[in-house]
Amino acid sequence: MDNIIQLLRKLIKEEIGRNYHTLDNDPYSWEDYPGMEIDIYPADNGNEYHVKITVDGNKELSTPLRVFSNEEEARSFARNHADVARRKLLNQEQ
Repeated sequence: MDNIIQLLRKLIKEEIGRNYHTLDNDPYSWEDYPGMEIDIYPADNGNEYHVKITVDGNKELSTPLRVFSNEEEARSFARNHADVARRKLLNQEQ
């Protein structure tokens, strides 16, 4: 009986000590870069995808609206351009 009570106390202490403060455990991705707005959306006809990247405070790193034939090409361009723009922004801050 004493063993069961000790085991229950141990389990209760373990549950009380857990940290439930982290609400969002999703990883940080290229779509979440601060100071950058990345818009990827399909055209009305469904055969094209549009990409526009806006970098706050730097028009040279922003892109005009670009059209791609499929979503994979659009996402690839957006990711590559966002990575390049982020590296340039980080180097400018130093």
